[in-house]
Amino acid sequence: MYKAYVFVKRGFVSMLSYRMAFVLTLLGTFVGAAQFYFMAKFLGEGHEFPLLAPYGGNLMGYLIIGTTFMSFVGVSLNSFQGAIRGEQQMGTLEFLLMSDTPLHQILIYSALWNFVYACLSTSVIFLVVVFVLGMDINVNLGAALFILLLSVVCMSGFGLMSAGIIMVTKQGDPITWAFGTLSGLLSGAMFPVELLPPFLRTVAVALPPTHALIALRKTIMVHAGLGEVRSQVLALLALTALTLPIGLVVFRWGFNRARIDGSLAEY
Repeated sequence: MYKAYVFVKRGFVSMLSYRMAFVLTLLGTFVGAAQFYFMAKFLGEGHEFPLLAPYGGNLMGYLIIGTTFMSFVGVSLNSFQGAIRGEQQMGTLEFLLMSDTPLHQILIYSALWNFVYACLSTSVIFLVVVFVLGMDINVNLGAALFILLLSVVCMSGFGLMSAGIIMVTKQGDPITWAFGTLSGLLSGAMFPVELLPPFLRTVAVALPPTHALIALRKTIMVHAGLGEVRSQVLALLALTALTLPIGLVVFRWGFNRARIDGSLAEY
């Protein structure tokens, strides 16, 4: 736990050392949330959305949850490879690997700050849209946090694959590109999956964010319990059992390949 604390503290200190970048990032996030708030008010004026009935018909909440969750998709995809790239660029990767901290702990602890930061920024956004902008929610906090944690673990399998590939290719990662693009288009972040053609809906079902967004929206907007999102939880568990082992295998392959080639510290 102490090592985890040290890595998180490093990220926190690094963030505060670049205050202008932190403030601008935070302001950009607020502006984005406000844009979706006003867009939802404009589109929802005098209209009903039958496809949003399972989520209480709340267009504003639908859009804001979709956009904020996509930040967790980005963190899950980029944190592990970002940790590797950051240590390579600073010339500290080899020193870390020679320490008594195992490789898997280095990855987890290095990525931990990104997840902590995403949770903090998302919490601030929801406080603003609920108490300042007046968005209605009826959250089941325990169920929502469980879904979020399970989703992050599931998507981290893709992040491990990405990190393994980037250690070999150095530039260009098809995993991040394909998963990020498909998730943004097909997972229902901005519109219901039901609007997709049947063959694209089949692809959407294979994406963890699709199930995560359905479950999160229900637990946050209509106080659904885990029993009411059982099918989404089971889908996420099944996908986790598939993606996480594959991610570990691909990462280990990339690490061993880079070590044999002598290119581990190159970028």
